[in-house]
Amino acid sequence: MIEKTISGQDALPNISDAERIFAELLTGLAAAQPGFPLAQLKTFVDQEFAQIKHVLHGISLLGQCPDSINAALICRGEKMSIAIMAGVLEARGHNVTVIDPVEKLLAVGHYLESTVDIAESTRRIAASRIPADHMVLMAGFTAGNEKGELVVLGRNGSDYSAAVLAACLRADCCEIWTDVDGVYTCDPRQVPDARLLKSMSYQEAMELSYFGAKVLHPRTITPIAQFQIPCLIKNTGNPQAPGTLIGASRDEDELPVKGISNLNNMAMFSVSGPGMKGMVGMAARVFAAMSRARISVVLITQSSSEYSISFCVPQSDCVRAERAMQEEFYLELKKAYWSRWR
Repeated sequence: MIEKTISGQDALPNISDAERIFAELLTGLAAAQPGFPLAQLKTFVDQEFAQIKHVLHGISLLGQCPDSINAALICRGEKMSIAIMAGVLEARGHNVTVIDPVEKLLAVGHYLESTVDIAESTRRIAASRIPADHMVLMAGFTAGNEKGELVVLGRNGSDYSAAVLAACLRADCCEIWTDVDGVYTCDPRQVPDARLLKSMSYQEAMELSYFGAKVLHPRTITPIAQFQIPCLIKNTGNPQAPGTLIGASRDEDELPVKGISNLNNMAMFSVSGPGMKGMVGMAARVFAAMSRARISVVLITQSSSEYSISFCVPQSDCVRAERAMQEEFYLELKKAYWSRWR
């Protein structure tokens, strides 16, 4: 919706569709659950959509969307969903504490991709003194920076939020409910006889996810691995499936090769030439250039002769990566220290 608004298109049909979906959801829950606070939640949801429309109108006038506004918009679904979930649980007689992630999770980084400070967030949540008999709810994907501004946690931010909350609460287990039965030996869409893995270690999960497995993002694994919290991957649409348990150690009864993953839509940059021989800090400069451009380097390798270096970035970042390299190595290119650049 943001992109459409910036380009001058009308995003109201998309908003109307979302409003209809939420209205049907609230009506259905009210019919199924006695005591569900329909009027209260309908007012809340209507106010949220009114705010969305107001902000989008401002974006259309400006012709641009600052990252801080972008972050505040793209997390609205999580905010509304958590309020609805709290309404359902309270109607069923449960005691519920809703944690505001903007207040309780301190994050550092960019508005659209921040990383949570586990230690400070743990202290803030502990200070809330949540009663032991309360169910804890928290909207995923969001946190707050040092200024108290809302930020989002980037790709797979909701799973990352679950892992962060598990770490802050020192939970016995973190369950991630997704749309697949668990982690497979390879992508079942590409390999029909792929097998569901019963268990795997944190390190195995980290490696598979980093190199293309879509079930978990590597950042999700870091908090649970740090505090040795088991993580169970389950399927919302097939709850009877056993899932995959990620823990501190691997199952010794399983085969030594855990799985195969692949990365699609990657771009490789290769530079070579005699002028690179003995050039100190080449890899460091590549990483620094990509970091300034906010591009993640997936793989980097250097030939044993030191005459060439290659690295991979997502295809979507190809143009920005090339521009960043040209800026970083302007003098080397001008003086033809490199014989090839591709």
